[in-house]
Amino acid sequence: MDNVFATFLKTAGLYHSIEICENNITDLIELIKGNIKISTYCKECKRERVFRMKPVEYYFESGPEGHEKIVCRNLGEEIESLQNLIFSKKVREEKDFIAEWRWINWQIADTVRIMKLEYICSMNEKHHLDYVVLTTDNSMMKIGQYPSIADMTFPELDDYKHVISKQDRKELGTAIGLFASGIGAGSYVYLRRILERLIYQAKATAGDKINDEEFEQARVAERIKMLQGYLPEILIKNTTIYGILSKGIHELSEEECRKYFPVVKECIYQILGMWESERRKQADEVALNKALSSISSSIK
Repeated sequence: MDNVFATFLKTAGLYHSIEICENNITDLIELIKGNIKISTYCKECKRERVFRMKPVEYYFESGPEGHEKIVCRNLGEEIESLQNLIFSKKVREEKDFIAEWRWINWQIADTVRIMKLEYICSMNEKHHLDYVVLTTDNSMMKIGQYPSIADMTFPELDDYKHVISKQDRKELGTAIGLFASGIGAGSYVYLRRILERLIYQAKATAGDKINDEEFEQARVAERIKMLQGYLPEILIKNTTIYGILSKGIHELSEEECRKYFPVVKECIYQILGMWESERRKQADEVALNKALSSISSSIK
């Protein structure tokens, strides 16, 4: 199930915010209820797992004065009730209530200000993934995560160890680490250097099929187009990636850089994924040829 807040938790760096509004409040309610599962890397299992979230609980005092007792309710259900009874567009129109839409009232404001969203691995209940969020007015900011984005992303790089240089792997890890720490523009510096080297690596693979002089004189976007067949088709059709990285370093705000980081990082992954797929195909062909040769020799 697609859920904007689950996606936000998985992909956003620290101190990145998302708006809470009438259009996505249902997604937030379902998340807080504990109804939204996510699939991501488990640091302890060392592989992709499905995680389920513990419902966020809301504690309050109830009963006559002097005999109050602590009551526990599902916070998601409480927010849902508030929306249905007070804040929904339909209720406000019926009551001619023009006040600004809210997602909570003052009674639960302290409860939701800082929330720990605890996910549990479906294969081992001792394996946890914890997010901490801060809500102010109608927005949510991620202020904590463990294991970190870096801890969960670094193992992905092992999938490309045969096609990525040690230098690129190290700097890609640095970029991911910076993003995980809430640093946007600094991460782009490393991504741009990696992209430049990958383009030259693709040129080396192409060899004499691309004129060296023309390649050196061309802009980066033109170089990418020249490398059709050696770089993923999505990059050939969207050569603006280098411009985005350059603009991120020199012009974009930190918030914008953090927002776009997952997309530009995925472009790097697309290149590595294409090369790894080709490497495996060639390895399979070599193994198959060797097996066929062995069979042919044995039946002569």
